[in-house]
Amino acid sequence: MKRVVLIGDIHCYQLWVAPWKLLGKRVLGQINLWKSRRKRFKSNRLDDVVQKAITLDPQMLLLSGDFSTTAIPSEFQEAVKRLKPLTDHVQQVLTVPGNHDVYTFSSHRTQLARQFAGDWMPEKFPAMLPVTSCWSVLMVDSAVPRMISSRGEMNIQQQDAIIRLLDAAPDGHGVIVLCHYAIGNPPAFSRMKHNHQLAQQQALIDILTRSAKRLNIIFDHGHVHYPWAWPRDEGFFDLNNGSPTMSDPHFPHGQGFWELQLDDKDVTKTDLTHHVLQGPFEQPYWTQKHFRPIK
Repeated sequence: MKRVVLIGDIHCYQLWVAPWKLLGKRVLGQINLWKSRRKRFKSNRLDDVVQKAITLDPQMLLLSGDFSTTAIPSEFQEAVKRLKPLTDHVQQVLTVPGNHDVYTFSSHRTQLARQFAGDWMPEKFPAMLPVTSCWSVLMVDSAVPRMISSRGEMNIQQQDAIIRLLDAAPDGHGVIVLCHYAIGNPPAFSRMKHNHQLAQQQALIDILTRSAKRLNIIFDHGHVHYPWAWPRDEGFFDLNNGSPTMSDPHFPHGQGFWELQLDDKDVTKTDLTHHVLQGPFEQPYWTQKHFRPIK
């Protein structure tokens, strides 16, 4: 088995920002941070996740983006620092940018997220890397800066390249598609708002549906701050990482993280576990829920 830890939206933030840095959309982001976001997101919750993940002795870490809140260098620095005990422990780290990592046009133009991610992020998207003889990770970029909305984008060139990479995979192969944006949500959830979706959502669903006829696909993402494990009617498995640093009534101590055990010989023996911190602050404990993503 190859053990993989998957962590979603970290959203480190800085409450005080120099006035000359508050340009464009970042002003709106800081207002939202002071009004509500800071009450729900606590970066120190990531420390518990990191320590728990280390005890599992994983070989790989997948990060689905949104290290930052408004793409300020100090936010990336904090995220990298808090992740360091885990990133030093694993053999390989792979990541894609989230929309908050390219929150401003300047952060996108200077590739600020890539500067801090380093070799965690491929030089060009999409990129597909083998991780076992039966599994590969396909990294795609869906994040672009917007003046107002948080709508994602995936141009036709990237879509065509994704098709070519999936077509080249052998029949029966397992592929983890690592993306920031969700492409729909389970029926029990309210439909995502238009300005929060990936613009080419249906196109990507069609690509994955076509490939799922001969490949075992896990579509792993973040963006929507609520974890789920959803076997989709289209034939692939939809895994939402949620946010380890965000609290809500269902996850008062953060939304935890996922552990994926990839069988090196038989993809159907792949196991998925959701780890969530529970209990009072004085006596915290972890709970686990198990899934079988490949049938």
